[in-house]
Amino acid sequence: LRKSGTAPTDIQPLSEGSPEAVKKSAQKKPKRLAAKAAAAAAVEGGGGSDAGVKSVRTMSIIKHQNDPNTSPEHVKLLKELEEAEKARQKLEKQLKQAGIQIAEDIPYEEAKNKVEEIAARMGEIGSADVVHPDKKEQARLREEYFKLEQDMEKYNVALTLTDEYIEEQEELERKWERDNLDDNIEALKKLRRHMPIEVKSMSEAQLSSQITPNGKVLPKEIAKKFKRTNVLQLIRSDPDDIVKMHPSTLENYRVTGMTLTERRAMYAHLQDIGPKWKAMSADAMTERKWTWYNKMKENFKSNLEMYNHHVNKYGPPGNHPYESRKDPGKGGCPMIGKQCPLRADRTPSYEDDYGFTEEAKYELSTVKKADVEDSGAKAMREAQELARDKRANERGDALKKHYKGKVLQVSLANGSCESMDATLDTVESTLMKWIECRVNMGKDLSDEQKRKEVSSFSDALNELKLSVLQYAERSGMQLTGKKDTNADKIDIRSPVELGLCEEVCDAAKQFFSEMEERMKQIGVKDGRMNSSIHQLRDFLDELHERNINTLKHIGVEKPPPSRKTKTRKEMEKEVHEKNATSS
Repeated sequence: LRKSGTAPTDIQPLSEGSPEAVKKSAQKKPKRLAAKAAAAAAVEGGGGSDAGVKSVRTMSIIKHQNDPNTSPEHVKLLKELEEAEKARQKLEKQLKQAGIQIAEDIPYEEAKNKVEEIAARMGEIGSADVVHPDKKEQARLREEYFKLEQDMEKYNVALTLTDEYIEEQEELERKWERDNLDDNIEALKKLRRHMPIEVKSMSEAQLSSQITPNGKVLPKEIAKKFKRTNVLQLIRSDPDDIVKMHPSTLENYRVTGMTLTERRAMYAHLQDIGPKWKAMSADAMTERKWTWYNKMKENFKSNLEMYNHHVNKYGPPGNHPYESRKDPGKGGCPMIGKQCPLRADRTPSYEDDYGFTEEAKYELSTVKKADVEDSGAKAMREAQELARDKRANERGDALKKHYKGKVLQVSLANGSCESMDATLDTVESTLMKWIECRVNMGKDLSDEQKRKEVSSFSDALNELKLSVLQYAERSGMQLTGKKDTNADKIDIRSPVELGLCEEVCDAAKQFFSEMEERMKQIGVKDGRMNSSIHQLRDFLDELHERNINTLKHIGVEKPPPSRKTKTRKEMEKEVHEKNATSS
């Protein structure tokens, strides 16, 4: 001050031993000691001024605890407060070490404005790796972007914890529910018109062969979808029963490949269940169910958002032109096949009506023989259902263990197992139908009847061939080009898949034998079909050998059959007994 010429002239320097200097020194000493104590506390608490404040708070609690005038009740409360303070300090340390921003108490409007302001500036800079001709300016921009990211996290965390923001998000959620309610309910009705009440206990073959209430036959594509994406079967399950389900049952349902219409229907059916699980989510089991439901909902919202974006850009159903390859660039949808969300949603299409009730009718509440079913039969049926669910859960656990939790591989293995289950169902139901035809019609057939039988053999053979080729490809066998065993890939299949594949090989042998014997019985010769059977039989023998070698390689025994398979003789006996009962 003196050097600058601004100091008052009446201020004089104090001599070291003067009374004023001593007094000044005495005043400064407590401040210096306090500063040292705070610094030491800061070091002890982990560094930083905040840690120092916390340590002083703890020291204050200890001081009151040691005060002889403090009552025992107060000492107890202070002890609890001290423990809570220690826990808080430890938690804050852990959060900071994990890189988690501790939210500050910032007003809603301020936090919202700051988030918008920071987002705008980050947009102007571009990214953390922004490139600029001037290297100094580039370094400055990158440093600024880094600071903006930190500020964004700070204000965004504070914003999401404000009451105003929470209320705003809840209102947006309510609006979303209102906007989609009618479409979701209509989707649920569409699926119910395609789905029998007993869908859970019916096979894929039964679904695609039985006559529906309005005299139609359900398409194979939809029957396959109901059995393979089996979460859809919940639409015919009572919501009260779903609430009580074990979380592992829900988690093992297959949800991949669902269309938007199917997701809408599922959400409409589960909508009232979710809040119940949320209210009880303090329980670990119920929390898993709430997490499953929430994931289903988020996937639905994500698919819907993508669908709406596409519709806004290229037009809704009925007014959705596609770009021509010969004349591109005319503004139509450029996506091919299922890449287009509208086409994907129509695969399969639920626009038709197959006569099944669209009301909320569920399997257990509409059992036809409920009044006369004795307790033993009921117990057996329930035991079979539990065994089926248990087997599905065990299969899922076994696949997860074999593939070490790799989601993609587990999903592919699940799909392969479902496909083999469906093949076994198809083979059994088709064989039964052929044997019934053979027993009831005999061998004296008209040319038209013979043609129909041979045609059914050919269709079944082609369908089986396509399925077997999928299983062979899954095993790593080379299916294209010149046959070369050295070109085969390593077989990574699990014991579960290998066991099911063996069951398919055994069932196919019965399939071929029935076709060959029946064609010989009715006096029909078809060289191309005989050749196809011979080639497919050789192919299955090779697949069987690969199954056995893989089981030996991984060091496990062949798994027991997943079901009791009926022989042709047993089926024929069953048909004769049925005919005798009818007569």
